[in-house]
Amino acid sequence: MGSSRPRHISDRLRRVGGLVLGFVIAPSVLLLSIGILVLVFSHAAHDIVFGVLIVSLVVTMAVGTATTLVYLARAEELAKLQTDFVAKVSHDLRTPLTSIRMFIETLQLGRAADPAKTQQCLDVLAAETTRLTAMIDRLLSWGRMEAGRRSYELEEEEVGDVVDGALAAFAPQMLQSPAQIARELPAQLPPVSVDLDAMAEALVNLLENAHRYGGADKRIAVRCEHKRNEVAIAVSDNGPGVPLSEQRSIFEKFYRGRDSIERKLPGSGLGLAIVEHIVRAHRGRITLDSEPGRGATFTIWLPVAHANAAAR
Repeated sequence: MGSSRPRHISDRLRRVGGLVLGFVIAPSVLLLSIGILVLVFSHAAHDIVFGVLIVSLVVTMAVGTATTLVYLARAEELAKLQTDFVAKVSHDLRTPLTSIRMFIETLQLGRAADPAKTQQCLDVLAAETTRLTAMIDRLLSWGRMEAGRRSYELEEEEVGDVVDGALAAFAPQMLQSPAQIARELPAQLPPVSVDLDAMAEALVNLLENAHRYGGADKRIAVRCEHKRNEVAIAVSDNGPGVPLSEQRSIFEKFYRGRDSIERKLPGSGLGLAIVEHIVRAHRGRITLDSEPGRGATFTIWLPVAHANAAAR
């Protein structure tokens, strides 16, 4: 059922293409030929004007037809992405639920009589519950953003508090797959005007991205610096990096890179889109610096508190 809709839209596009060929392109070629003949063989002023109008009409029809076909193609691509997204989210939700059910049954049947095994089961349950909650929160957050119902309460905050809040929220997700995290914050960083919870959510998404795509020996670095009227918060990983051909698309909703698909890595394709939305709402920007084989660095640039207040 998940693949029937894109196939249906493809069939519809082919039918539209046939209609365009029969009712637009053929008459347009005929009109264009008439217009050219009028311009070439006519000498009266009104005939020349008539020929120009015919050619202009044909050009307008061609541009309109091309625009319509591009719009339909994009609609088809979006429908396919949405279908893939629903299938992927369904799979990602099923994975932690299956794990939770399995460990609950283990505890119910008394198979973890050893206190150490019991604690291990509880730790896994806590981690899977946290992961499931984070996925649901992400979907709800994106839904509010798409509907324009998410609001931000900006307050002057220390950059260290923003980073530490994100690291604390991210800590439970490393129980099953630890990583080395380096935190580098220079002294005397100016404060920023942010919604603390929202900006921590954006950083958690970047940390999850770095953790998911990191190398076998996962190393994540969080670095901050002050440049002119901006504070930069950079999250780096030691993964394979992002190909140049994908760097423009990576912030689009539902988009997932070729590497993540081939390696069957978890993800919904919304994390970076959410990050960009939150950062833009704070009058900031996000950049990506990456080369194949050298990891990736996502940097959030936020205006310092006094600069943000002056802008408003």
